[in-house]
Amino acid sequence: MLETIHQDFPIQFSCATGYGRKHFPDADIIKTEINCAAVGGARSLAGEKNIIDIGGEDIKVIRCNAQNNVEHFYLNNKCAAGTGAFITEIAERAELEISEMSRLAAKSNFNQELNSFCTVFAKTEIMGWLFNGLAKADIARGIYLSIANRTSKLRVDVNVPILLIGGVIAYHPFLRDLLEEKFHQKVIVAEKPIYVVSLGAALIAKYHYLKNRERSKEVEVVE
Repeated sequence: MLETIHQDFPIQFSCATGYGRKHFPDADIIKTEINCAAVGGARSLAGEKNIIDIGGEDIKVIRCNAQNNVEHFYLNNKCAAGTGAFITEIAERAELEISEMSRLAAKSNFNQELNSFCTVFAKTEIMGWLFNGLAKADIARGIYLSIANRTSKLRVDVNVPILLIGGVIAYHPFLRDLLEEKFHQKVIVAEKPIYVVSLGAALIAKYHYLKNRERSKEVEVVE
């Protein structure tokens, strides 16, 4: 893959990250998505903050200090509960279009969440809602409420700003409104949130490339 990319974009230094990072043994450096999220997130919100990354397979809360470094992080601990995979499966059972969910949820005042975070049981609840004739707008809001409540139970420091990143917030912007209600503060969504971790990896690669180049110059001067 790197060879294919290199045909169009000359690669001086590479950084692999994410769940597939181990599949890129030729990468110059390998970093976790936690570190890359902190570096990329600093471009949208510098300084002390919580980064909430609602991804396809997990939810991460990353606590960064004033220097944008990771102090600690937490993960959701129940399978795919509240993640993009969860939304996709539940929405499919509810016959909801992913692209329409936020628009529909914004029309509803429904205030009941799904009782279960297990996808199997949640699907059963959805079937009950459909059987009882619940409107699709209410179902969409109920799904989002479940995710917002799940996220709010993670260890988020409400005394510092919150930055949202990841694919879920990119495709489900209504979640921001519910999270602001849960955390009682304005929540910032990163610019192009789905690419924040990739941006962080690119910035880390750039940093190490420039650092190595400076070292090479110093060696040349000594010689």
